[in-house]
Amino acid sequence: MNQQLRYRRKATDTPGGTRIRGGARPASPTRLARPEFAGVAMPDLTIVSTLNEAGRVLSLDGEIDMATEHRFQDAVIEALTTQPSGRVVLDCSDLRFIDSSGLRVLIRAHKAALEQRALLAIAAPVDRVMQTLRVTALDTRIPVFASVAEALSAPRA
Repeated sequence: MNQQLRYRRKATDTPGGTRIRGGARPASPTRLARPEFAGVAMPDLTIVSTLNEAGRVLSLDGEIDMATEHRFQDAVIEALTTQPSGRVVLDCSDLRFIDSSGLRVLIRAHKAALEQRALLAIAAPVDRVMQTLRVTALDTRIPVFASVAEALSAPRA
């Protein structure tokens, strides 16, 4: 592994603290240790599915990234297939982050919803998630609502 060497002391200091003339560097540099990732809990995603009179709500809590995209995709596709010609609302009020793999799942889910004549909607996204939806223009394809109640009661286009 190629690691960059860094010095903790001034270039003119020796390990013993004495000064070297001419600004020479010490013979054995001190390496800064890189943080270890072992034992650190990775972000997770919790998905709670609730069947409502007006449709199915998937409450998303956590982060959608490469590690959680498959669970997210399975839940959304299952919700769409159990709600044919119905409504599936993604409650994003507790979703802290979504990356490109999660956006890819949203695009696939949107296409599947169109094929099944179902409505896929996003409700209550936090600012960070909403900014991602805006930058990628997904908010122009998938309707975004301020709350789950609004998403469930909105007329179908």
